[in-house]
Amino acid sequence: MKKMDWILLIFILSTFGIGFILYSQLPEQIPMHWNISGEVDRYEDKLMGILVMPGMNLVFFVLFLVLPKIDPRKENFQKFGQVYTIFRWMIHLFLAILYFLTLYHALKGPEEIPSFLRISFIVPFLVSLLILLIGNYLGKIKDNYFIGIRTPWTLSSKTVWYKTHRVASKLFVLSGILGMIGSFFQGTISFILLLVPLFASVIYITIYSYIAYRKEQI
Repeated sequence: MKKMDWILLIFILSTFGIGFILYSQLPEQIPMHWNISGEVDRYEDKLMGILVMPGMNLVFFVLFLVLPKIDPRKENFQKFGQVYTIFRWMIHLFLAILYFLTLYHALKGPEEIPSFLRISFIVPFLVSLLILLIGNYLGKIKDNYFIGIRTPWTLSSKTVWYKTHRVASKLFVLSGILGMIGSFFQGTISFILLLVPLFASVIYITIYSYIAYRKEQI
């Protein structure tokens, strides 16, 4: 592992430590899932509550280390290594923030949580921000089998891969912006402005990659 990998691993392991430090202060049941109205609809006992999300983060850490080694186009990962590192950090930071928010909500009553930290606002906002940031880097990802827009047509042509990711980059940024705006409305509107643009973008990108490939074959 490289230096940045060790720093990232220490960061992830520290989230376990924070959970155990707060263990005695946490209630026996920790909220783990909220509906679109921001109401808790699933709890876990506190041991599972402090282990699940850091554990998931650790699994992703190992997975992200392995992917470049098993990809048939592994040499391409070296061409966007810095972007891949940024991508990994974004995912790990996102999961860590969600974990800290979960602990915060477990420690505080609903009336004590400020509006900008309520799940009904902060989670759609953070997800939208993540989509926007991913979109910002999509155009710099070289063709591979694990990261990016992987359709039969992008994987069959470097040109189609490039064109599709250039379009996808713009659509993801736009979807992220709309989702962030929607998060201020919360509830159903937030849900719609987060998911509808994203799903529409994925459908358009898939069709676009097919059409671009067909044109290339003519």
